[in-house]
Amino acid sequence: MSVENKNQEDIQDSLNKNKVNLTSSYPGKKRWGDRKDGWVLKNLSSFSNLVPHLMTSRNSSAIYFKEKIDVTDFVEYIGDKNKELSKNPVKTPEGIIDKITYFNLFLAALVRLFTVKPHLNRFISGRKFYQRKKIEIAFVAKKEFTEEGEETIIKKSFKRDETLWSIISKLNKGIKIVKTEDADDATDILNIFAKFPKIIVHMAISFLNFLNYIGRYPNDIYKEDPMHASVFVANLGSIGLKNVPYHHLYDRGTTSVFICLGEIHKDKIHDEKTGKFVERYFVEISTTIDERISDGFYYIRAMDEFKEIINNPKLLEDKLECIPIDNAL
Repeated sequence: MSVENKNQEDIQDSLNKNKVNLTSSYPGKKRWGDRKDGWVLKNLSSFSNLVPHLMTSRNSSAIYFKEKIDVTDFVEYIGDKNKELSKNPVKTPEGIIDKITYFNLFLAALVRLFTVKPHLNRFISGRKFYQRKKIEIAFVAKKEFTEEGEETIIKKSFKRDETLWSIISKLNKGIKIVKTEDADDATDILNIFAKFPKIIVHMAISFLNFLNYIGRYPNDIYKEDPMHASVFVANLGSIGLKNVPYHHLYDRGTTSVFICLGEIHKDKIHDEKTGKFVERYFVEISTTIDERISDGFYYIRAMDEFKEIINNPKLLEDKLECIPIDNAL
């Protein structure tokens, strides 16, 4: 067995370990307390159930992580894969994939992370805990890379068993629509609100917040609203920023995680084995997360998991054999 294959098996074992009842699945039918966008979590500790009453806002409950990750294997995979795709593109229902980018591979890795670490896909609304039914990612896209280039927000939904190719094809389709059409649904909704007097806008948003609190948020708005997503990602590397700031969470909506991604760049590090300095690729990532949805140990393990996924991206080409469920269901 080659070293590469052995490493991939080790990572797959890591992803499949400590699963909660591997033969189980998420509820197929609506249960008492479930919402359209989430399953209510009923098997939480007494203290956890009290937390939303003690810490009532998402932003004031935020904690912050920053990590500089070695992504050399990630960069090499993209280079090799793009050479392969130029000769043998992958065909998907949404179109042909003949190239992958750092950002869409990064988002695919996030989908896999939120699958194997389901606590990250929790949210709190109406002072109750929920596990989100889908993995939903929101991010900003520019129609043109200029200072005056119009920005729009894209929100895409993914199933837990998706592969790299299905994820990238959906992302590419969404980005293509945004860049080729004059307006998108999210912008249309914002334009409608902007035309009303401020007092009407305030009342409308307050009413929408109330509907979200009781789990009756309008589905047509929900589909485009980036504040109702598993994670919001800001790709600051696209504007050449290496050292990224932290971003606050939004109390409006249900998004529990905000990530800022920096530019991938070379840096020299000391190799203890050879005693020499070697060049490697690195990226800085800052994460803001609602600490109420899980605990610090879980977040640390999730970051370790993410490092393994990001540096073994070939595993994303295949479906997971087992998908863990939230143990508080």
